[in-house]
Amino acid sequence: MSNLYLVDDDQDVLDSLTWMLNGLGFQPQGFLSADEFLTAVDLQQSAIAILDVQMPGMDGSALLSHMVQANSPIAVIMLSGHGNIAMAVQAIQKGALDFLEKPVDGDKLVISLEKAASISEQNMQRSVAKQALTTKLDTLTPREHEVMEKVLEGKLNKVIAAELNIAQRTLELHRQKVMQKMDVSNVAELAFLMGKNIS
Repeated sequence: MSNLYLVDDDQDVLDSLTWMLNGLGFQPQGFLSADEFLTAVDLQQSAIAILDVQMPGMDGSALLSHMVQANSPIAVIMLSGHGNIAMAVQAIQKGALDFLEKPVDGDKLVISLEKAASISEQNMQRSVAKQALTTKLDTLTPREHEVMEKVLEGKLNKVIAAELNIAQRTLELHRQKVMQKMDVSNVAELAFLMGKNIS
């Protein structure tokens, strides 16, 4: 199971949630503020965070926005003692996986946590794949980038060579280098790799 974090400015809520989650087999780590959480937690690791919506300073909604901007793989469940439909919709639109009202229903929470664990894992895999792609792209020279873009547009070698004003043999060497560096054996694989990581 992923790391599980609780962020709530009410110590009693943290204690009761921790007690309930311990009973369900989880080992959560509690924080009394968003700042405390951000100081202690690596946002780039797979995890689940249960955030209270209303907190002094940075509230749960602002913390969620911060995590989304940081492209964090952490799956977020929002909690509120005074939830309303508009608040719930806003949280989901911002990227929260679920919105639960206090006092929390243990059964509902377990279902959300199971969903969150698998989503966090998928986010992490996507993040690792994106990073690997960026690393490969960084090895390409500016000319190889140009060649790759034109190859992905489906242009023939002689057309690309003419557009770039280079000999067809030179173009073929560049194309070969692109395939090697991107670790693919044909254009279809290259297109799949690029397309998969853009979505």
